[in-house]
Amino acid sequence: MAKFVKRVTLLIAIPFLIWTGYWTAFAYAIERGISMASENPQISGTGAQFQVASVTGYPQNFSIGITEIEIGTKDKFTWATQEVLVEAKSYQPNKITLDLSDPHSISGSIGLLEIDAEIANLSVFFKPNLQLSLGNLEAVFKNLILSFEGLPGAEIETVTALINASPNTEKNYQVTAEIANLDLTNVLAGLGRDYQVIQNISLSAEAELSRPLDRLAMADGAPQVQNLLLREALINYGATSLLIGADLARNETGNLNGNINFTVQNWKILFGLAKNLGYVEPDLEEFFYTILINLAKQDGSEDRLTIPLTITNNTVSYGALTLGVLP
Repeated sequence: MAKFVKRVTLLIAIPFLIWTGYWTAFAYAIERGISMASENPQISGTGAQFQVASVTGYPQNFSIGITEIEIGTKDKFTWATQEVLVEAKSYQPNKITLDLSDPHSISGSIGLLEIDAEIANLSVFFKPNLQLSLGNLEAVFKNLILSFEGLPGAEIETVTALINASPNTEKNYQVTAEIANLDLTNVLAGLGRDYQVIQNISLSAEAELSRPLDRLAMADGAPQVQNLLLREALINYGATSLLIGADLARNETGNLNGNINFTVQNWKILFGLAKNLGYVEPDLEEFFYTILINLAKQDGSEDRLTIPLTITNNTVSYGALTLGVLP
């Protein structure tokens, strides 16, 4: 009987000891890897400063608190926040979640943008290969508050986004995103309530990058978008809607070629809002209105306006009319 009990105890203890050893080794590797990154913060011209707490969560999770974070390139772009909590299940360490609910700031040449949110979560799944290629990324933000240079800014009820790696190619990604109730009351104070809130912004797109999103991209810098197929971007604003579609490609010299189509339903309301805000010179109001009416009539309806734009080597044109050059 005693031998039987010992054998049962041993059979129970062995998996426990193996799991404990696995968790301890992996936790040490995580802590050591992050600590080395904090000691050697230069990644392809990017500077990073942060503090790392110990890894906790045994036996089910790996939980890492990273504090005093500041990442960016000098005089160009800096992201800073007080704390980020990173978590992963012990049995699936390649799927991690990040709690970004602490206030953030993004600073650069255009100024300082401050971001706060009631809920800000990212979930990232890395493919189990040596490159740790991105499988998918899901973002959920609720009750965001944005302010620029300390001025009253915007509030957003929810933001959701999903990036999925294509199963067929290494560099293609599918992107969907949606923003619900973008409140611009503080920015558009001169307009009626119906036109101080953008009810919905959604998009669906496919992108081909210059190289995959994987651990090597951290060292080599962010990849460029080579091809972008914007299947649909829809903005609902009061009684109006804006539908955008685009098919763009970058050539060997890095310039863009392709086309963008804008379709506006009930465009006259937007024209009136622009006039009320002072964006349309009174002397030119009739001139622009006549042009837009004639464009709308080409589609058979005065309320629906479609504007097709062509981009050739970064030059944007509407028919034979050149509108400008992209930077």
